[in-house]
Amino acid sequence: MSPIITGLILAIGLSLFVMTMAGRMGVLLAMKKENRLDHISQRAKALLRFGFGQRRMVDREEFTPGLMHVFIFAAFMVLAARTIMLFVMGFSETALLVLTDLREPLWAANPALLGLYRVYLLAKDVVAVGALLGSAYFAYLRASVKPDRMSPSWEAFLILGFIAGLMITEFLFGGSHMVSQGGGFVWWEPATSMVGLGMVSMGPAAAHVVGVAGFWIHLVIILAFLNFLPLGKHFHVITGLFNVFFQKTSTGAKLPKPDLEKEEFGAATVHDLTWKQGLDLYTCTECGRCQTHCPTYITGKPLTHKGVNQDLKHWIFDHQMWVEEGRGPSGTVEALPEIIGSALKAETVWACTSCGWCETACPVFIENVPRLIDMRRYQVQVKAEFPPEIQRVFEGMERQGNPWGLGQDRRDEWAEDLALPTWGDGGGPYEYLFFVGCAGSYDDKQKRVSRALVKILREAGVTFATLSKQEMCNGDPARRMGNEYLYQTLAQTNVESWNAMGVKAVITQCPHCFNTIKNEYPEFGGEYRVINHTQLINELLKEKRIRLSQVMNEKLTYHDPCYLGRHNGEYEAPREVLKAIPGLEVVEMQRSKREGFCCGAGGGRMWMEEHIGTRINHNRLNEAALTLKHAEDPSTPFPSATDKKKPGQVGDYKEPGGKGVVAVACPFCATMLRDATADTGREELITVKDITELVADAMEEKTGAGTVAPSVAVNAKPE
Repeated sequence: MSPIITGLILAIGLSLFVMTMAGRMGVLLAMKKENRLDHISQRAKALLRFGFGQRRMVDREEFTPGLMHVFIFAAFMVLAARTIMLFVMGFSETALLVLTDLREPLWAANPALLGLYRVYLLAKDVVAVGALLGSAYFAYLRASVKPDRMSPSWEAFLILGFIAGLMITEFLFGGSHMVSQGGGFVWWEPATSMVGLGMVSMGPAAAHVVGVAGFWIHLVIILAFLNFLPLGKHFHVITGLFNVFFQKTSTGAKLPKPDLEKEEFGAATVHDLTWKQGLDLYTCTECGRCQTHCPTYITGKPLTHKGVNQDLKHWIFDHQMWVEEGRGPSGTVEALPEIIGSALKAETVWACTSCGWCETACPVFIENVPRLIDMRRYQVQVKAEFPPEIQRVFEGMERQGNPWGLGQDRRDEWAEDLALPTWGDGGGPYEYLFFVGCAGSYDDKQKRVSRALVKILREAGVTFATLSKQEMCNGDPARRMGNEYLYQTLAQTNVESWNAMGVKAVITQCPHCFNTIKNEYPEFGGEYRVINHTQLINELLKEKRIRLSQVMNEKLTYHDPCYLGRHNGEYEAPREVLKAIPGLEVVEMQRSKREGFCCGAGGGRMWMEEHIGTRINHNRLNEAALTLKHAEDPSTPFPSATDKKKPGQVGDYKEPGGKGVVAVACPFCATMLRDATADTGREELITVKDITELVADAMEEKTGAGTVAPSVAVNAKPE
């Protein structure tokens, strides 16, 4: 081979790559600093499992494409060493001879090394065949199947061509040496030796020419591939493993806590994004997995997280010098424009329900939700530009401690005949603080859930107390809607009060309260054992402190709340409780557990109108109706929830039928799905009930114990 040509193409290729990467890195350095070097051992384990192990690539619903990607990824890992060998061969004839002819004296003198090299060559051949298979599969998928989640892209076909080209030229190069050495089939290079046998007919001279051409084409493709990566969506080949390593280590839907004293009021421009958020943009593979169960995408809202990542990344690519050095399009120093208005539209930022599907599905752990919340924070706290309907929500939380703005003195009306103990009244000691929550205190239907939970707790002998009129909102709606100052005020007030009272454990009946108190209050000094009501009921059933004897001959399907299930990993406790109720026939919706579909209320959307597309709660209720109908009549067509051409079809069901119960474990979900039964004309067929109500109805009470009076009449009803 030629050291001069090898050195020349290597110098040109690496020089261009370094220049491009310098600009890309300069952008990250211009962004906000953030510490992502904590919990090193935890990050290393995640890198091994999800980076090198590719665990998320082979999730159930995307198993085949994921497996094909694993084949290609394995080829890149194994062939990295081969790439180095090929460049060394280009510089050294001795290396070329030794690495291509195993009859050389070096190998005979080192049999252990020869054995190790043969094993490597076998692995190289196997993964190269796998990469060819993967490339062919993805070419077919894009050209013929055309999945909805994959945008048409010439770049994808170019990259697939590069990958296939690398594998083919590797086989041709190795096969030509098989011909020159007069060898036949060998076990350590099965694919290469098969190619060599096929090249025998062209003769040694022609085979040599083909092999040399394959060698140089291979090196050129490598360097062209390397320089193309930072220019498009395949940048993740470089950044993906880093992004997996630097993923968040916190649990649940915990948002970063900005320092308001340092005037960290959210993200106005690209400079207000952290370097990790910039790395997220670079790493987006545009695979579209974030779309398959995204409530905004499925129902036609102006938000897909893939789209947001593309828009921001392309804006940065187009204005790299502006971001990196501050020089605008005119060449002079100019302030960066705000993200909303230049790269994104306001309605895009406000559409998100924070359900977390995008982050759960993303194989490279891109954190989409915190970035959008940061943009909301700036819109609310600095510009005072937000959907008008949430103004009264902020005012209600500021003045009355609840998002409906109902009187604080009426917070305990739901329990005025129950004689509940109040924490700090001199009684106790109490095992739990029952944090009723705003919906449980003010919403007419959710009050029944609060009372049912009291009935269960008393029956089981659980000692608990409430805060009565002193309870205030935990702050979740304010935080998710961007009013960080209001959230921090409420959180700090609650924590200081609870700590002074000696609260150690908290029961919640709302997953949003559960997530906030459990995962976000510790930053304010609030370290409590927080348990969701379904978890506690499940514990009480297992300990036989309550017994269920009333038979319910009902068909039922369970809707997973995003903030209990996906964000906090609790899928089984609610289901175990439902299975303990005699007579219930529980049928699962296709989109359940990890793939559960949002009701549309998270991220503060509970208080915002849906003006674009179809309503998210309608889509979910339609799926529940179809599930119940299919349970009645299995001949009812049931489209796949993960249909590659049109995901979400299970939510398009409009036919009558589907009688039964939709069980929930969240007041937001209950409200949204009840509204959907009315909107879709299914009020007579489908009943929405919290799991607590079902348990209370089925519970066998001890004589004279646990009695709860009928619900009291209330005059105020949240709008």
